[in-house]
Amino acid sequence: DGSRFMSELDSLESLQERNWHADSEDARTISHLLCDQVEFANVIVLNKCDLLHPEEKEKVKRLIQTMNPTAKLVDSVYSQVPLDSVLATGLFSMSEAEKHECWLKEARIGEHTPETEEYGIGSFTYRAIKPFHPQKLEELLDNMLQKMSAPFDTSIILRAKGFAWLANRPQVQADLSLAGNHYSLIPGNPWWAEIDKTNWPENLEEAIAPLWHEPYGDRQQEIVIIGHLVDKESVVGALNECLLSDEEFMMGQDKWFELFKLENDPFQDVWEASLKSSTHEHDHGHHHGHDHGHYNSEEMDEGYLHHNGDHDHDHDHNGVCVLSQ
Repeated sequence: DGSRFMSELDSLESLQERNWHADSEDARTISHLLCDQVEFANVIVLNKCDLLHPEEKEKVKRLIQTMNPTAKLVDSVYSQVPLDSVLATGLFSMSEAEKHECWLKEARIGEHTPETEEYGIGSFTYRAIKPFHPQKLEELLDNMLQKMSAPFDTSIILRAKGFAWLANRPQVQADLSLAGNHYSLIPGNPWWAEIDKTNWPENLEEAIAPLWHEPYGDRQQEIVIIGHLVDKESVVGALNECLLSDEEFMMGQDKWFELFKLENDPFQDVWEASLKSSTHEHDHGHHHGHDHGHYNSEEMDEGYLHHNGDHDHDHDHNGVCVLSQ
């Protein structure tokens, strides 16, 4: 439903509240499901366009195109669309779907910076090679949602997704997903620096060389930000304020454990609950779901860089996402 896209994106309602959940452990929100569907689809049907003001419709379309720049976007009224737009399109590829990691295509195909950001919708990728201070990061994410403190009172963040490096959790990536008025930060894949090189796939060392920074290896921040009227410089500055200071960074990992004890970690409860409920297994001898976005993954076996797709999306075999009810 194009007329409800922005309100659903801001929804705090869970899938379980609408009885849309995949199983009893499905804790996703409406906004997360909406983003997952848009980011995964090959064809997106935007229905009820007649209920949208022309400028509002273009804003919604611009946001969808920023989230998924390669999808075909079809306008619709009363769900009327040409059949050849959604059937036998030839756009769906199982091999491509199997690489999907529920990741914003903005990060996978390279950062897109248009000369003009129509309707105020823009995006960028934040990167840094110092870890986040956990308490400062939580405060920033809360400010992103509340939209009351600078810079997030004027730079409205609609979507953020990526992986983070937390100073007190060096073993694995922290998977960040923010959609509308809800965010999650949960344990992800292990950093390659945590894995003995004898278990690395062939050619991996060369492929990730641009990411490698001694003594912390491939640990880094990489987060795609999509928003409305975003002042990139101010948002980057706010994120940088969450990083360890130069003095703290020079102290090293052992000292970070002392500074940021897990019992004072604002993400501790959610992190531990996620670890307990997770059924994902990392097969170090075969492949990992690392997708750093800095190098061309086609230059090496794709299986080493991506998870196989195993997602509960509402799509047909043409990869069509219908934004309607």
